[in-house]
Amino acid sequence: MSKFFEIFGKAVLIILVLGSLTYVGYYFGKKNNNTTPIVLDVVSTPVATTKPITLTAINGGVSKSAGLSFDQYSIMVPEDWTSKKESQTQLDEKLILEKDGYTISIFQAATGGAVCLYPGDADFEGPSSKFEKFVSLITKDDKNLRRSLNLPSPNTIGTAFTICQKSPDNSYQQPTSYGHISIKLPSAWDDEGLKVVDSIISSLKKI
Repeated sequence: MSKFFEIFGKAVLIILVLGSLTYVGYYFGKKNNNTTPIVLDVVSTPVATTKPITLTAINGGVSKSAGLSFDQYSIMVPEDWTSKKESQTQLDEKLILEKDGYTISIFQAATGGAVCLYPGDADFEGPSSKFEKFVSLITKDDKNLRRSLNLPSPNTIGTAFTICQKSPDNSYQQPTSYGHISIKLPSAWDDEGLKVVDSIISSLKKI
């Protein structure tokens, strides 16, 4: 009988030890599950926005009383461009728009004109100008223009363009109805700067 109690006592001791270990494991497991998760602060990066461009309307052109065939016009110019007008007499006017070496000139005077020729065009008997390539532009009053690349010459510094206008016979000629329009780019010009030039030219309209 004493041997039975001895064995029984050992069994009870083992059960108590195993029970204690089970409880400890349950306690720490539950404690770990209740641990508050770590929350990381998220820093948001501000998105760059393009600053709106403020445009100023500039009117130009010689008065119709001067007897010239050109139209008086308006043109929209960014506020960070400079503008000035030059006149030798009451019968001429030159509007000059400029920023960082980008220059647009619109000249009205009693001058001659010329047909604009492009690759593939037949030669023209009479005053004409040949151009390597062009970009089509449409003004606010629906005139079809071409920003035409001038052929380089020894005296050319930078890149120069002439604006030609579509005539009723579908040919292109200069000057335009707004006058002789020329463009000069700086040596370090880029596409964004040229897009601004094109937008200015496209804002032309008769007034």
